[in-house]
Amino acid sequence: MIDVASKVGPKPRGRPGGAESRSRILECAGQLFAARGFDGVTTRELARVAAVNISAITYYFEGKEGLYHAVLRQLVKETAPMFDPMVGRLEAGVIEAGSDPQKLASLLGWFVDTLLSGILMDPKIRWQMPLVMREFQQPSAGFELLFSERINPMHNAVAKLVGAAKGLGSTSTEAILITATIIGQCMAFGFARAVIFARTGWQDYTDENRDQVIETVTASILNMLGLPLVLKEKDVRP
Repeated sequence: MIDVASKVGPKPRGRPGGAESRSRILECAGQLFAARGFDGVTTRELARVAAVNISAITYYFEGKEGLYHAVLRQLVKETAPMFDPMVGRLEAGVIEAGSDPQKLASLLGWFVDTLLSGILMDPKIRWQMPLVMREFQQPSAGFELLFSERINPMHNAVAKLVGAAKGLGSTSTEAILITATIIGQCMAFGFARAVIFARTGWQDYTDENRDQVIETVTASILNMLGLPLVLKEKDVRP
């Protein structure tokens, strides 16, 4: 069983009703919902783990459903510094590259490197992924928020790269399916990490095996798109 309470750190004694309490409720609720889903968590447990009065959930979020939606909105906000610039660079890069296969390959390599580095190494994304996967499999009323604010912009940007590489319209069914394949390959190494570790003997993702994953996935996607294998830029990571 996942002990969410032990993962969120010590519980400060903030005033019930304070901004600190609201933030703590969101953090604890996000990890609980990710671990057990909406129906697997009670408001009583949420209040206990967040060290607040149960009435604080109603006061701030108008109940558990409102809290769940707020958690998804917080997820979108927290991932914006990574995903929004990524989308912008993809869209600008496709325009700049035109039909040049070398430039498109370099752009694809940067994208896979950036996305996989976040998925594999960012501890917050690590626990957020199961929450996103639950929405993929069993969409709630909050799915539209995730789709419009996070999923659709990323898919549209990658589809433009796919379209440029394959000579397809970016909104064609083939481009959409290839895009889902590309993003799915990257996500698989996050949500299926237990399988990867069991098969490889790895204990966790490190800088070394992260690079091995990135090189393998990049080569696979470049081959699928018919793009040349290019040397990885030395400065793609901050």
